[in-house]
Amino acid sequence: MNGNNGMNVRRNEDAIWRLIDDEIVILLPEGAQLHALKGCGSRIWEFIQEKKSVLKIVQMICDEYEVEPQIAREETIDFLHKLEAMKLIEITPATDKETNL
Repeated sequence: MNGNNGMNVRRNEDAIWRLIDDEIVILLPEGAQLHALKGCGSRIWEFIQEKKSVLKIVQMICDEYEVEPQIAREETIDFLHKLEAMKLIEITPATDKETNL
């Protein structure tokens, strides 16, 4: 995810999830994998109800939490990589039109 400002994130459409006691619980039917997200991780999951740019997600984290933009960017990108590795999200390049918005 180099050059991540031009990247979009969206949830795996097959993921089934619920909010239970301030924790997001996600089930991937393929392989019956169960995952749980808490705190900022659950907020990021909520932020990507629709496709969002990595930059927008970082901005939303900065708006909601008292965190330096550089730290928010690094930690958000690291977390998104983990979600991608678990096949909970897909990260794709933004189109020229999306990049210019």
